[in-house]
Amino acid sequence: MDDDLRLKLKELGISMQTRAAELALPGGNTDISALMSGIAVTLEALLVIAEESKTPRSGPSVEPVTSLSD
Repeated sequence: MDDDLRLKLKELGISMQTRAAELALPGGNTDISALMSGIAVTLEALLVIAEESKTPRSGPSVEPVTSLSD
């Protein structure tokens, strides 16, 4: 995932959380608010997963696992 996409997803998540909070106010649509909040949390989780799965740029390389019978 490139930096541009990360930034767009982060901005989208923030705007969805903001809108969800507005809809949660009295007179708003709480069902839509809950859905938007859930989507924002999902986007945040996606960003965390993308960060965790990045290939390390320095340090030792990971050696492939071989079976014990080799």
